[in-house]
Amino acid sequence: MKTQMTDKRFERLKGVCMVGAVVALSFLVEVCWGSFPVGLFRFPLNILVMALWMVLLTMMYRSRAGSACARFMLSREATWLSLGMVAAIGITLGLQLKPSSTAWPTVVLLLFVQSHLLLVILRGWRNKRGIRWRFCLTHIGLLLALGAGFWGAPDREQLRAPVQRYPSNDAYTMEGEERRLPYTLELKDFVIEEAENGTPTHYEAQVMVDGTMVTLRVNHPYARTISEKIYLISFPTSPRGERYAIVEIVSEPWQWLSAAGIIMLLAGAMLLFVQGPLFNSKF
Repeated sequence: MKTQMTDKRFERLKGVCMVGAVVALSFLVEVCWGSFPVGLFRFPLNILVMALWMVLLTMMYRSRAGSACARFMLSREATWLSLGMVAAIGITLGLQLKPSSTAWPTVVLLLFVQSHLLLVILRGWRNKRGIRWRFCLTHIGLLLALGAGFWGAPDREQLRAPVQRYPSNDAYTMEGEERRLPYTLELKDFVIEEAENGTPTHYEAQVMVDGTMVTLRVNHPYARTISEKIYLISFPTSPRGERYAIVEIVSEPWQWLSAAGIIMLLAGAMLLFVQGPLFNSKF
């Protein structure tokens, strides 16, 4: 018995060391080659890679009896590692002036957390009494919330558009490439408040967005759809001395999946509050 316990501890320690080695290697890759090439995995490649990842993890789970890797990924140590990684990622991104989740270590850590979470879901989504609804809502909701940001990152698009006093659908990527919006933007009115030293303290613009009048303020975007928001950036002056607005259009096609995950998390938390701890109920 002691020998079996020692073997299990050694196996789990080896797993922790392997994860540490992979994370260390990811730091080295980041230093030598720069950030993860997110743009290479745009739709539909991200869907194909995600499907392959899920199939491989499902196969790993089915062969867990003879797979040391699968047993480690389902262990308590992997759970604590995942929690620590989520905390580390949150603190790191929170301390950055311009948060970026494209660093190799961040990508590796997020992939590990999602892999552990998916394996836990495969193991615990049902028991002898049937489907564990609260377990599924909380765990699948968390996986959807994390996965939407991770797998959907390549499809995220950020555009800048000049908005003048005539309808236009011209926009530009952050690299300067021209894009055509499927709708028009037109500046109707604006307000600029300045301090005594001439520093702007408040921007506000009345903009016609495809026939709908909206008010844009700094840090108060207009949500055109659940996956697209329009932000007011600045009011530069044209060569002819006319003021116009610059807006930023952020499109996140996977945002609906993130919203679904958050709703599932809230529903699971509500059931947990109403019905008590998971281990006291058939749910």
